[in-house]
Amino acid sequence: MIQTMMKQLHTELKQHFRPFLNPPATEEDIQKAENELEVTFPEELRALYLTHNGEKESGPGLFFGLPFLSLQEMLTEWRIWKGIERDEELEEIDAYSVPPCWIKEKYVNRRWIPISRDFGGNHIGVDLDPDQEGQVGQVINFGRDEEIKYVIAHHVTDLLIHITNTLKNGHYTIDEYDDAVSWSYGKEEELHFLDAIRSMELPVLHARPQEADLEHADRWLRQLDDRWTAIVETMAESPEAFCNKIKLRLTGRELTHIKPLSICTDMRELNLSANRIHDLTPLQSMIFLKKLYLGNNPVTDLTPITQLKHLHYLNVEKTCVTDLSPVADLSDIQAAEYTPLSHCKNLEFLKVNVCNEKQINDISQISTLKRLHIRGSEHVSEEEIKAIAGLKTLRSLTVENIKLENVDFLGTLHTLQTLTLINSSIKDGTVLAGLEHLKTLELDGSEIVNLKVVAQSPSLEEFTGSFDQFYVLKDICKKKLDFSKVIGDMSEEEEEIWSSYVSE
Repeated sequence: MIQTMMKQLHTELKQHFRPFLNPPATEEDIQKAENELEVTFPEELRALYLTHNGEKESGPGLFFGLPFLSLQEMLTEWRIWKGIERDEELEEIDAYSVPPCWIKEKYVNRRWIPISRDFGGNHIGVDLDPDQEGQVGQVINFGRDEEIKYVIAHHVTDLLIHITNTLKNGHYTIDEYDDAVSWSYGKEEELHFLDAIRSMELPVLHARPQEADLEHADRWLRQLDDRWTAIVETMAESPEAFCNKIKLRLTGRELTHIKPLSICTDMRELNLSANRIHDLTPLQSMIFLKKLYLGNNPVTDLTPITQLKHLHYLNVEKTCVTDLSPVADLSDIQAAEYTPLSHCKNLEFLKVNVCNEKQINDISQISTLKRLHIRGSEHVSEEEIKAIAGLKTLRSLTVENIKLENVDFLGTLHTLQTLTLINSSIKDGTVLAGLEHLKTLELDGSEIVNLKVVAQSPSLEEFTGSFDQFYVLKDICKKKLDFSKVIGDMSEEEEEIWSSYVSE
């Protein structure tokens, strides 16, 4: 199949480009690559490399201007991603699959095999570890800038057929530079293919039906009131594009209802903060919604979103919500009772306001928490805060608006890697020097009275604070720290001192 299809592709390519594809890889070459990658290539990927082992450096880019990587180039790119796969901070980076549940929503996955690159850290790749609805061997985009990952093609063969068809039907642009020639998808000159896929019908063959077709979307637009019509026209190039949006920010627009959003069934992230919304019923159709911001709305009832099984981030700060029992897998909340959260089996990130002992005790029972941002009030005592010492899986802690005599209770948090203080103070921070996994400390409008003690930390790698705090620590630390960020203004003299230090 690959050999036949590649002959057809060669016929089209040679009409525009000099020969640029490399000779075949050997079975031994492929076996060595598979051994390092710890995978078995899908048969068609194997057949492709047995036909051509990538393309020449001077080639135009087989994949609409993006190069076809040789096995060695594949391994070079893959090693970079493998090297950062265990970086827990990357878990905080948003990732979305289109269609939902086809691609695992991660920033990095060692079983995404790069077959192309754009020299900016982004790739076309073959997915050997799909999500529950996906297929092994599906072609996807991933990389540094690829927050939204698309199933470009069900198989490598489908993508190659699409390239052939595109050359036949003329839907491409040839880009010429001095002695080099490249090309791009569509009629827009130098259009990056990873940008083009955002508006293409995907997968490239056997495209999935669109929930909001053009006729349906136009009819829907005619039914909107003036406020919503203006929103649609300013936020998308067409009604269809608005209906198929993945992320939408509608903050501070004085919205009293969200009925038109019921058609946006592909929505993954929705920000409705600072409006006048009471009724969440239109969100019931957003079955794949992942992040929802409702802060500063008069909403009281979360029951309409009970069935949003993919929801894992919900912000109801400064709302009238007092009952959290309808929802699970939450992350950023404010309410009178936090007890229901202890039953959320997947809750890893929580940002909360606390004003009494019971709320803090409820939080301390959430055994799965990895990141906690706790904002205090004048009613919260130091003794009450100590209850969070029971969070044995906590990796990141942010404390805001709280004054503490000491933080000795952190000594039990053996997994804590990041500590951030915002508008807070610690009189005695001695215990920080003994936290064996603490890597990052940030003081934003905050102080540790005996700051010099943190200089003795054997694990600390990065410190962010004011210039004065930097100046106290810069020459006394047990090892050189990353002081590349300073909070607040600096005089010219201070900036010269800081710049000189960090450039050494």
